[in-house]
Amino acid sequence: MKAIFKTTIFLLFLTLTLNYAQGYSQGGKTLNIGAGIGLVGLEGDATIPPISVGMQLGLTDKISIGGIVGYAGSSYKFGFLTTSYEWKYSYIIVGARGEYHFMKPEDKLDLYTGVTLGYNIVSVTEPDNLPQYGISYSATSSSLLYGGHAGARYAFSNSFGLFVEVGYGIGYITGGVFLRM
Repeated sequence: MKAIFKTTIFLLFLTLTLNYAQGYSQGGKTLNIGAGIGLVGLEGDATIPPISVGMQLGLTDKISIGGIVGYAGSSYKFGFLTTSYEWKYSYIIVGARGEYHFMKPEDKLDLYTGVTLGYNIVSVTEPDNLPQYGISYSATSSSLLYGGHAGARYAFSNSFGLFVEVGYGIGYITGGVFLRM
């Protein structure tokens, strides 16, 4: 599963970076690559922070649509007498996004708000030492993902800048770099 995720992100990045850079506007493309903090439904301690790749396509100077793919991992440890157990969780989100942009396309600062609709895929692996006690299980928990977000992008050039978002997605707060195609 991780190999498929990495390959998808690499191909998305490669495809999008081969396009000519332009400002955010109708037909413009923006690629966000970020890491976050906080995760809905997180069990235990985070082992891999929420990371995400998102793409937006400008329908107009004010409205864009796109998608997001994200991944996070965590583990939960429990000890009893001399034995300890560790459960490992993985979280994958895939979703569609729509955004409204408050600023003009030529501005360096892009303030926006939007909605996300997608799917959250959660899986867990059991501790290695449970089967010796006759206990064995497999668990997954997938659910619909929906929510809102607000963010800001600041462009250092026509094709590169930083972004920060707050809201419901792979992380409560996400920040990183963006590339305009």
